[in-house]
Amino acid sequence: MKLSKYNFFFPIDEKDNYLAFNSLKNGLAVFPGKLVKLLQSFQPGSNLEVPENTLTELKKGGFICDDDYDEYGMLLVRRHLQQYSGDITLGLTIAPTLSCNLSCNYCFESPQNIKMDQTIISQVLEFTKKRIDAGLKNLYVTWYGGEPILCLDIIEELSRLLIGLCDQNKVKFNAHIITNGTLFTRATAEKLKSLKVNSVQITIDGDREMHDTRRPYHSGKGSYDDIYSNVIESAGIIPISLRVNVDRENLDAVLDSFKKMHSDLRLKDHFKKGDIKVNYGFVRKFSSSCRCSEEECLKPGEFWQEELKLHQHLYEKDITYSHYPSISSGCVATTINGYVVGPQGELYKCWNHIGENELIVGYIDKEIRLDSLYISYLNESFENDVNCRECKVLPICMGGCVDIRINYKKGTFSAIDCSRWKYYLEESLKAYYFASLKKPGAA
Repeated sequence: MKLSKYNFFFPIDEKDNYLAFNSLKNGLAVFPGKLVKLLQSFQPGSNLEVPENTLTELKKGGFICDDDYDEYGMLLVRRHLQQYSGDITLGLTIAPTLSCNLSCNYCFESPQNIKMDQTIISQVLEFTKKRIDAGLKNLYVTWYGGEPILCLDIIEELSRLLIGLCDQNKVKFNAHIITNGTLFTRATAEKLKSLKVNSVQITIDGDREMHDTRRPYHSGKGSYDDIYSNVIESAGIIPISLRVNVDRENLDAVLDSFKKMHSDLRLKDHFKKGDIKVNYGFVRKFSSSCRCSEEECLKPGEFWQEELKLHQHLYEKDITYSHYPSISSGCVATTINGYVVGPQGELYKCWNHIGENELIVGYIDKEIRLDSLYISYLNESFENDVNCRECKVLPICMGGCVDIRINYKKGTFSAIDCSRWKYYLEESLKAYYFASLKKPGAA
């Protein structure tokens, strides 16, 4: 037997108890200090002097494993299974338009007055049908833009066609939408729910004054009041994730603004129940189209520490949020069967590429070729990074954003982005543990 290289032990009380976490199995347990010390002094190949049932549980949780078990090899298998899951799962991020009714001061897209037409709608349907005929079992759609709700008619038409196709062939269909929220009225929310959209992301960048400076309409009028009103009106219909994009400009204002939002009696119960959740977005200069500068952006460690402050506030207020790590499953850019579909049927491998002609990897009505750009997004990973290979949080990070990694190697990005878990794993696991003790029936 040998000790897993992916173990973490964090003290939790004065009785010498520890939280024990294994990032490979994503398992959490409470260990007495005596057992932790025994494990930390354990030598590979020796016998661990513990009762048989304890030994069984340690193996089950991944804290110890057989001498010949290749944990890193398991991560390689996990990565390749996620990437090359064949024709079972298709992920489509669909932008029916690149137009937007806002003029955000950090946007990475170049707004274009282009709208998906009937020809492209038919081609998306045919593209999906071919994969269903080849054995597709799951279709995941993310509606994106521009501002996708500007083309709600297209979302409705294409959704109904795709849902019908999936129902006929017993394919599971799920959808999500990313919107600026200005058009997300109650009627729109109810329509999207009927189209199997099961979650929505809306951006609010702090209080009214800060948000309206950063995310105005093209006329210069602020958008905060419209978005906030829509959130109140639509809360409880579809789960809402409120995102705030954080940089040095709004760093000092965002947490206070969310504290006020959490205390709003019209929203308070929705936060408690988890109908509305909050997360921070990391503003970074992804492309030449981005209107932000490197100086305005936070460093990775700075950003994650700010997010930790948000999570600590949510924990203190007993507001539902995700503070337990999950096994990383990659993204559309790292899977062979995932694409971003532009309004003219152009295909990209990453959300950050949309609207950039030189980053098109194919078209939806043509056979996709594995060109050098496509191949680079499938091949770039933690395997090429010695620091990642030796990192204990690798199983819950899997190397981070592949677009950032590639641009870092090109010299067009300042740093590789390490996972949040490198910065606050201990605090999150403790919050999860102590919150679980508050639940009815907890020992």
